[in-house]
Amino acid sequence: MNEVGSVRTAVRREDESGSGAFQASASIVQAGFYSWEIATGEVSCDPLTLALHGMPENGPSDISSFLAAVHEADLSDVRDGLGLIAESCGNYQIEYRVTSDDGRHRSLEARGRVLPGADGLPARMVGVVMDTTAVHERHEAERQRLYERATRDRWMRELTAALAVAVTVKDIMAAAQKGLRVFGADALAVIAWEGNRPTVVASCSDDERGESSLQVLDATARTLGRQSLERGAPVLIGTVDALTTAHPHLAPLAQSAPQAWAALPVMDSRGGVSSCLVSFPEPQEFLPEERALLVAAVGLLAQSLERAGMYESEHALATELQRGMLPRGPLTVPGVTIAARYQPATSGMWIGGDWYDAISLPDGDVALVIGDVQGHSVHAASLMGRLRTAVHAYANEGHPPAAVLERTNRLLAELNTDPDRALFATCCYMALNPFDGTLRVCRAGHPAPALVTPRKPPRLLEVPGGLPLGIDRDQRYPTTCLRIAPGSVLALTTDGLLEAVNKDIDQGTERFLEGLRGASSADLETVVDDLLAGTRKDHSLGDDVALLLARLHRRGHRG
Repeated sequence: MNEVGSVRTAVRREDESGSGAFQASASIVQAGFYSWEIATGEVSCDPLTLALHGMPENGPSDISSFLAAVHEADLSDVRDGLGLIAESCGNYQIEYRVTSDDGRHRSLEARGRVLPGADGLPARMVGVVMDTTAVHERHEAERQRLYERATRDRWMRELTAALAVAVTVKDIMAAAQKGLRVFGADALAVIAWEGNRPTVVASCSDDERGESSLQVLDATARTLGRQSLERGAPVLIGTVDALTTAHPHLAPLAQSAPQAWAALPVMDSRGGVSSCLVSFPEPQEFLPEERALLVAAVGLLAQSLERAGMYESEHALATELQRGMLPRGPLTVPGVTIAARYQPATSGMWIGGDWYDAISLPDGDVALVIGDVQGHSVHAASLMGRLRTAVHAYANEGHPPAAVLERTNRLLAELNTDPDRALFATCCYMALNPFDGTLRVCRAGHPAPALVTPRKPPRLLEVPGGLPLGIDRDQRYPTTCLRIAPGSVLALTTDGLLEAVNKDIDQGTERFLEGLRGASSADLETVVDDLLAGTRKDHSLGDDVALLLARLHRRGHRG
């Protein structure tokens, strides 16, 4: 069978064991009679049959003339169908299209019975031809309506899912923009009111024409938006004529891109009211089903925008709190160049317990510290602040690395008096002599640091460690001593970076080491940014990240 659009070319033969009656498949609007002599190809028919095929009343009456009128896309199947008809007697139906002089298509259905000749072989087919164009058009309209309904239903599910995870206004409007064309719209704007003054708080458009629609939305907001608020119900304007009739002062908009508008009132959880204006490039009927979906979509959009506003406020507060707990400004210590970053999680709570520090010690050494308090909460962040302060204080008292961690461990164990709020922390503490490269390293459950030596590939240092801080009050931490060459780079990070790739710490470690290649001679700020950019590009971080790189100066070098 060949199918073009929803019109089907088909031949159907009734089973000889059937009742002999055709099942009605269309409402007959026009029907003509015909008789086709199979052997000679001669066709006898009434004027209506000729007219249905676009042929004059005194036109030719052979089968080839009728085939010439058949739509080219259906011709092959019709020829095959006629071949079947010529093979056996019985009842047949055949559907096909013809093309009129003006290029329009007409759907026809021929029904007939093949009668035998004296020799018992198929000799003649007699029957009727019916114009089924209107029926096909109704079927196509119904099919299109069902398709559009299914498309809108699918989009509503997708929109609901997208809005459920979107946490910024940008993400929310990106989700809304995808749905504009589903409703046949080209622009949308959410408008807040301060007295009688409308202010666009969020908007999106489907294309360049939609951008001009956004400008027109501003002109219609005072009228249609205000009217929808006063009514407490949607205001739907399906045509430009309807707009200018109801609001003559908006007549200049008749020459603009939008041809229809929808203004819907939106109420937030605190009772505040705003408006959502949607413009359409073509006139709209706003059928009840479409109207209901539009109202539901706008309601979901408004709820998400309100949540985004709260989220962004909380995010700003959390970010400021986190920033206040980390070192302010660049880390500077004698003999070492340092680059460090803190990157919050991109999902869940933005505030976490990762921290880093660099401390100039009383004996001239430099302490490099990185730590991670479990969890993402205000409690974890506040505990991180206390631990960072404690490490800083113990280091400044002149304690060696192991003693610093052991004292910090006892402090956290004493703070963990409430089992329901008890948290542990990991930490890596190293003391570096910037003059001779001597390095002392202690680990408390933290990932091992990496070392990049000039002209050698990056590698993880083999540093034995102890339990995380806060678990065993009497835990002891071994110290690893080694010496690094001038120009070497020490790299410390938290597991948020190493587990950013599919939560696979081995894969993440390989990626981390690969990103450190060339770090001994590269700009450390660029290296840090590149390491973090890779995680932001490929994965949504479920954990925050702290990262610290420190390069030991070459002799006589200060930067």
